[in-house]
Amino acid sequence: MVTAMEYLEIPRAGLRVSRIALGTVEFGMEYGLCAPGKINRPQAAEAEAILGTALEHGITLLDTAPAYGESEIFLGKALQGLGQPEVHIATKIGPFGEDAIRADAVRQSLERSLRNLGRERLDLVQIHNATASQLFNSPLLEILAQAREQGTIGAVGASVYGEEAALAALNHPDIATLQIAYNLLDQRMADRVLPAAKTRGIAVLGRSVFLKGALTSRRRYLPERLNKLKEHAETAANWAEHHALTLPEAALRFCLAEEAPGSVLIGVSSLPELQAALAVAGRGPLSAEQHAEAAGLAVAEEEIIDPRFWGING
Repeated sequence: MVTAMEYLEIPRAGLRVSRIALGTVEFGMEYGLCAPGKINRPQAAEAEAILGTALEHGITLLDTAPAYGESEIFLGKALQGLGQPEVHIATKIGPFGEDAIRADAVRQSLERSLRNLGRERLDLVQIHNATASQLFNSPLLEILAQAREQGTIGAVGASVYGEEAALAALNHPDIATLQIAYNLLDQRMADRVLPAAKTRGIAVLGRSVFLKGALTSRRRYLPERLNKLKEHAETAANWAEHHALTLPEAALRFCLAEEAPGSVLIGVSSLPELQAALAVAGRGPLSAEQHAEAAGLAVAEEEIIDPRFWGING
């Protein structure tokens, strides 16, 4: 049974959002682990059912990006079909890599997102794969500040990889939200980043809860070259079973602890997956004792826990 959704404030953005947010990369492109010859991307009808069910259960934050294939376009059409419900959309600009950032390219990206999403204003625009250099040594934040003054966008956030970029984002006065990877195996942000975000009043969005499927039954589809990751996932599954939990349940409830990110982004490829996740979320976080034990599952090796090194789609 799904209990009432929890909500939290994003102080620097003036938004109130659901504790569970819906990641929509699967709506726009093939993403994550799946059986050979199969695809994870849901057909349009099921994607619409996922979105509608998410909204019915109180999810009010949707995360997307131009880099997520057709995700923005799908959301724009689907939300229009649902009568433009009250929901906050967090999209992105970039990623830019180390290329020089041009003001016209940023403005064109924002205009395209507005068209795709059918919106007059973007609630939250996150810098995709933001780096310290982009935040402090490029015109990017100045350009976004101008867009905010013009009413095109609301708040600015940063979606990052690694502690250095995360801490840099937390030190920038214009950043309202920080999106990071955080899960049973990847706990690198727990020691310094999460406490610093709380001190600075910056809302944290946690992605990669299920680690692209490695923290679900789909771990069996990990290729042989990722055997070390599979071993860690099996260790986590055994730990969860010891506590009478499934691995996906343990993974999601771990991310709902008070010490964890504020909003937790879940990505699903089917309606049953969403329904299961909502039911799990309704059970609340792991106990304090379980959460403390789970710290022992953390993996330090970046090449194991960072999907950028896996060579898998998405």
